[in-house]
Amino acid sequence: MPIVFQATVAWAAASLLLPPLIALSWRIGALDVPKDRRRMHRDSVPRIGGVAIFFAFLFAVLLRGDGAGLKYTLAGAALVFAVGLADDLFTLPAWLKLFFQLVATAFTVGGEGTARGAWTFAAVFWVILLTNAHNLIDGLDGLFAGAAILESVGLAAILAAIGRPVGAPLCLAAACLAFRAKNRAPASVFAGDCGSGTVGFLLGMLSLPAFGGEWSLGWLAPALIFAYPIADLIAAVLRRVLRGKPLFEADRGHLHHRLSATGLGAVAVGRVLLAACAAFVAVGVSLAREKGAWIAAIVCLAAIGILLVLRHYVLQRAENKNVPKKVDFRGKI
Repeated sequence: MPIVFQATVAWAAASLLLPPLIALSWRIGALDVPKDRRRMHRDSVPRIGGVAIFFAFLFAVLLRGDGAGLKYTLAGAALVFAVGLADDLFTLPAWLKLFFQLVATAFTVGGEGTARGAWTFAAVFWVILLTNAHNLIDGLDGLFAGAAILESVGLAAILAAIGRPVGAPLCLAAACLAFRAKNRAPASVFAGDCGSGTVGFLLGMLSLPAFGGEWSLGWLAPALIFAYPIADLIAAVLRRVLRGKPLFEADRGHLHHRLSATGLGAVAVGRVLLAACAAFVAVGVSLAREKGAWIAAIVCLAAIGILLVLRHYVLQRAENKNVPKKVDFRGKI
């Protein structure tokens, strides 16, 4: 089966599943209610859109017969999905979710055999990192899905460059593309933990073979394509540690919150962050092979220039709107 057809199946399946899922969410009360300041939406929104992403991806992968080679990954993703869905419906303690993520990741990494010896611990850490990083960026309409699409396509390009199969990441990109059509501002559905966590887990597992490049800097390729969600997670951990806050306590200090505080609208914030994500992905893909290193350098310099221009624009906009540049995201301005 052609890969393009397989990806189209994933997109179509997700598109067909979303409308009844949205209706079901309203019926059973599976809604994200804007009950605190960290939420950037005003009205209640269904939050189990990840069901469509996961099952569309699963169907497309199994349809082409790729399931045998990914059986441990799919089993681990199913556990992460189930725990995430339970959290979306009933709210679970953060430590319990992390425990099941560790169980699923250890089982999957060990079963797939993509890491040996001490590298097994690094692989488990990497997958857990991406699982939770993608959960944290799911706070703005279209942002998580847009980042996942860019990362999945970038990952497929890296895997193709080193001679690995690309069907699974492209199916994931297609499913997320269908979801984003309903998740763009104003969103009519959110991915929920069952979506963002599961996609992060799948990206983590699917990216492990990408660390086996043939040249010394090849390992930077997969690290760079996920630089945006990883940077946001690291910043969140440092922020909470320095302030003496619990690591699992949600706050309003993420990058999308900070940009929004300057006066930018939700759509503009999403575009800025997705542009930064695209730049990281482009640099990562360029580094997949040694001959692309000079391209990566050019893209990196161009991205720095663009980010400086954006910074100037954002600060100028903040001044024009009389928005303070220094904002205390604990609730005080």
